[in-house]
Order: sequence, then C-alpha cells, then structure tokens
Amino acid sequence: MDPLKKVFGQNIAAFSAAATRLSAEPVGLGDAGFEFKVFPKVPLRLILHAADEEFPAEATILFDRSIGRMLSPEDLAWMAGMLVYRLIAFSREIGS
Repeated sequence: MDPLKKVFGQNIAAFSAAATRLSAEPVGLGDAGFEFKVFPKVPLRLILHAADEEFPAEATILFDRSIGRMLSPEDLAWMAGMLVYRLIAFSREIGS
C-alpha cells in the first residue's frame, strides 16, 4: 500500500482517473474508493484517504470473503501489487 499512498495520497484526481481507465466502479468509500474486477469472480476494492495537514495518506485493500478459497495469500498480495503498479503506470501516462 505504500506505493499507492506515496503516488496518490495527495492526488486523488490522478487515482480516480487511473481507476476509471481500468474500468473500475466507484464504491463511495474514503476520499476515493473503487472496485476492480481483477478476474471474473475476484473483485478487489482499493480505498484511499488523502493526506492533509493532520494525517498522512491511508490506503486499504478489501477482498471478497470468498477469495481465500480461490487464491493463496501470496497470490492475493501479488495481484494487489500488480494492480497498484498498473494504476501508477496509467497515472504517469495521463500526466505526460
């Protein structure tokens, strides 16, 4: 989650633009929250709370409770990481 917070913690608009480019659906959580369909039956939510004068940025990953029957914890970590790095790549393309 550190790369997500570092890149988007003070730029919610860039996070939203990158998530939209990946066809994510807004979920109305945090300052920006999106649900991604990583695989057909594997939804993943990324919730971002922007940094402000008092608090640093915070990010949360939420998985469907059934995911543990489909993927190992290592696979989940890898999948979430790849999604975050894809969002970062899209934000750099958009910003260019």
